[in-house]
Amino acid sequence: MAVFHRAGHEQVNVFDVDGIYLFKHYFEGEEVFARLKQYYNNQQYRFEVSPEDFDEIQAFLDTHGYGLVLVDALDLFVVVVRKYTAHPDNIFKKSVIQRSVDDYNCFLMVDQVAVVQAVYEGATRLTDTNLKNPF
Repeated sequence: MAVFHRAGHEQVNVFDVDGIYLFKHYFEGEEVFARLKQYYNNQQYRFEVSPEDFDEIQAFLDTHGYGLVLVDALDLFVVVVRKYTAHPDNIFKKSVIQRSVDDYNCFLMVDQVAVVQAVYEGATRLTDTNLKNPF
């Protein structure tokens, strides 16, 4: 994963899934959200940015105190839960996208804090299973 070092910037993880950059974050300020609104998926509560627009959006957010970091190790951000069982409380809010594989629901989490919390609440890291990454 790329490392972001600029002081005063809030890191936002970005995931390349099927050729679209996905991220979930609450951005402060009307100007920021107004600029990003066209990329916001209201049904999935996430931003979806095409590769053609990514550099421009990244530069814009950089000037407003947000550092977009493209995650290259998606497996480390995926947790799994058996279908038809109780899911950790915050898993839907803190996941960027969900897909099913075999008898499991797989969730791509926004950051490592969300991964740790989901595991603490009963999810399993993808890397601790034999499942293939669906993302």
